[in-house]
Amino acid sequence: MRSIHLLFSIAFGLFYILISFGGLKAVTQLISKRYKKQIIFSLLFLSVSIFLSLLLLYIWPGNIRTAKNYNCYFFSNGILSIDIVFKAPLALFYFFGLLFKNTRYRETLSFTRLIISVCFTLFVIYGIVFGTGRVVTKHIELSFKNLPRDFDGYKIVQISDIHLGSLSHSHKLLKNIESKIEEINPDILFFTGDLVNNYSSELDGWAPVFEKMTKNRKSFSILGNHDYGNYSDWQSKQAKNTNFERIANAHKKFGFTLLKNEHVVITRKADSIYVIGVENWGHPPFPQYANLEKALSGVPNNAFKILLTHDPAHWESQVAGKQPVNLTLAGHTHGFQFGIIKAGIPFSFAWFTRKEWGGLYSKYNVYLYVNTGLGTIGFPWRINMPPEVTVLTLKRIEVD
Repeated sequence: MRSIHLLFSIAFGLFYILISFGGLKAVTQLISKRYKKQIIFSLLFLSVSIFLSLLLLYIWPGNIRTAKNYNCYFFSNGILSIDIVFKAPLALFYFFGLLFKNTRYRETLSFTRLIISVCFTLFVIYGIVFGTGRVVTKHIELSFKNLPRDFDGYKIVQISDIHLGSLSHSHKLLKNIESKIEEINPDILFFTGDLVNNYSSELDGWAPVFEKMTKNRKSFSILGNHDYGNYSDWQSKQAKNTNFERIANAHKKFGFTLLKNEHVVITRKADSIYVIGVENWGHPPFPQYANLEKALSGVPNNAFKILLTHDPAHWESQVAGKQPVNLTLAGHTHGFQFGIIKAGIPFSFAWFTRKEWGGLYSKYNVYLYVNTGLGTIGFPWRINMPPEVTVLTLKRIEVD
């Protein structure tokens, strides 16, 4: 694993040096000689500073698996993102422009690359400054023939992937979420995993916000891949277990009933439905702790079932067409925190890793909804992929 990390770091370092060189050469073609020295010096200083920060954070001392200074990494990754999206188009057009000796073409390329670089840069800055805080509420209505009559109009709110360590102790986002949930006034609240990045210390100080969110309503949760502490190095197995137990216990403290490969019965008047919650299951290297058979044990085959599973890959691989589950709710993908909507069709680079990355999917007459999450991980932006609160209203199809 360490050798792979080192090889990736070297490859990325070479890539960064290449685009920095190309970007610098492109900039020198666009500025007047009067300011050339000052601008070249400033860009070189910025590039060297960013490169050294990457060495310090990711290579030396070489153990990011023990890092808890998320703000430092987020700041560095944010600056790096802005730097790359500004330089990359300039570098690409610079190297491409070497193929053209015609002055007319080169002048056109110079103007085009500058416009593209500025637009991309503003796009990322917007995602960092505004994209992470502008919550979107998505309303979905789903109809089922076997939905019990007393659950017609039943309103569900789903939230996912909070990643408390990435919120920098700011309560603004979750207070906004709490206000939205209060306004929606759902019959039930589901949280589909990734409460923290890695450590139980991220939980400190958040209980009052969650208690308001879950007060006076049925609230259920599951664990996500980040909640197990598998992305950190631990001094002992006991230390890891203690960290995990504190995270699991926090769900109850926050007002959630944590479901770990088990189910609960939800009653409404004379009818009932079943909520099944499993532990994380994903394609390697993601952990596979889910035991769906155990969670379904004792649930009537013809009952209406809602499954909470963190990774949508679980639905595609082990649920759809294989288990009698009517509705599955998942998260995990974040929509890559970057999206494009063209002709009304949403797209995210998450599509390259899984077919079901965000929104509603249907297969074999059952549904999957993938919530793209509230928090961030890795990079401090959400570009056209805002924090999401999902409202799902269940409707009964009357059969004559």
